[in-house]
Amino acid sequence: MDTELMIGGQPADALKADASPAQSGGRQPNFAERRRSVAAATGDNAVGGEGGTEVTNTVDAVQDAWRRVSERLRSLIGEDLHSSWFARVEAESFEAGTVTLSVPTLFLRSWIRSRYSDKLLGLWCLEDEAVKRIELRVRSHGEAARARRRSEAELGAACARVNGHVHAGANGDGRVIAEYASEVDNGMTDYGTPLDRRFTFATYVKGGSNALAHAAAQRLATAEPGDPVEFNPLYIHGPVGTGKTHLMNAIAWEIRRRSRERKVLFLSAIRFMNSFFEALKARDTISFKKRFAAIDVLMIDDMQFLQGKAVQQEFCHIFNALDDAAHQIIIAGDQPPARLEVLDDRMRSRLSGGLVAQIGPADFELRRGILEKRVAQLRAGDAKIIIPAPVLDFLARRVQSSGREMEGALNRIIADHSLNKLPITIEQAAESIRDLVSDSHIRPVMIEDILRAVSSYYNVTRQDLLSARRHKSVVFPRQIGMYLAKTLTTRSLPEIGRKFGGRDHTTVLHAVRKIEGLLGKDNELRQSVDKLSTQLRE
Repeated sequence: MDTELMIGGQPADALKADASPAQSGGRQPNFAERRRSVAAATGDNAVGGEGGTEVTNTVDAVQDAWRRVSERLRSLIGEDLHSSWFARVEAESFEAGTVTLSVPTLFLRSWIRSRYSDKLLGLWCLEDEAVKRIELRVRSHGEAARARRRSEAELGAACARVNGHVHAGANGDGRVIAEYASEVDNGMTDYGTPLDRRFTFATYVKGGSNALAHAAAQRLATAEPGDPVEFNPLYIHGPVGTGKTHLMNAIAWEIRRRSRERKVLFLSAIRFMNSFFEALKARDTISFKKRFAAIDVLMIDDMQFLQGKAVQQEFCHIFNALDDAAHQIIIAGDQPPARLEVLDDRMRSRLSGGLVAQIGPADFELRRGILEKRVAQLRAGDAKIIIPAPVLDFLARRVQSSGREMEGALNRIIADHSLNKLPITIEQAAESIRDLVSDSHIRPVMIEDILRAVSSYYNVTRQDLLSARRHKSVVFPRQIGMYLAKTLTTRSLPEIGRKFGGRDHTTVLHAVRKIEGLLGKDNELRQSVDKLSTQLRE
């Protein structure tokens, strides 16, 4: 008896129209079409399915399909869960109806099997109905890196197909992200933290809060081999989600793009500790030290997690050796060195001896720019994705805690639109992200505050705003107030209507939609609304 496949509470068939766009100009082939093209190229008319002979697919075809499946999964479960459980999943093969994925640990395999098997199978079936089963296996140490080196050219080509659009670099010239992908693991050691192909200088958005860190990162990344080290170490610090890891990845990619000979090692502090403890357990600390001897650029992320006297002593020895040899060291943490209480005084002093660059919380313009960049990347893969400017303004004002949370909110809005056929409006966006956004860092805004701010800004009385007067000089400020009440508070439309003189919820809805429409084409109005929003949150 057949069982209907469900994805995120919906039948898989209901998602196919959105997941597999109609074949039209420029659409990239899905997995099933790639398999058919392989069959044609090899002269084999059978491409799998019942009664057929399965074609062995190229590595890049399977990985290309996994990238699309992974992006859909990200939209379903959110950025945080996706990063936690699927960042290290790799697609290996498709044979006899079975897709084989590999993970680095038994725990990760068990967790994904128990909680995400149905979602994974459903999303793969959207790529190709011939997929009948998902197999998860645990790969051996170093296996993934060796596989990446064997298929370096295929990976570069696959990445170019997925991210084939041209990004505008910091200097204004166009650059295809495949430039970076073609350098995968070339000259990098097997024990480093894998780099994220999305995180390059081309995709990094510069603003006032990250200008120094960005400039310093570019200076180091573009230095030629043999140039004197300007500042060692470069220490980048800032709150969670402000782009430190993005900038670290961008440095590594740019160095590798410019010089294939330079050895770059990018490690999280936790990975450094784990490697050191493994070396102690194996009684082979000499090999551990040798790993760092030939490194030209050492990059350590999340320095605040480097704990333990023995670990810190070992890191200090490595730091001193590289510094004495004029090899570059770049470190990121959530606090400046002086406030890293887990480190001893000597280590804090050494970290403070180079350039300490802060990345502060993003302001509205930077958050807006990040959202625009992300939407442009999404549209490169699916031109049907259109987010109205007022909705981006709303997100940039509403989500202020971190870039990751902002991207997760954007993914939720797109998923609600794509999967549940909900419109992309400010009111729907507010409802979609209600459970994703933490308000602990935001001053609560009351409707009384809004009435006071609007009456002062537009020089009308509070009584006028609440009255039945319909003169333009009163109606427009009243509509602005209703719009702000909807976007800055959690009040429902009927509640807002009652607070604005006992008006019906349809009046509030009309006001919100009118202002939303005007914001997309009236820059002066947008500046006024932004000014009022900032004033109310302070």
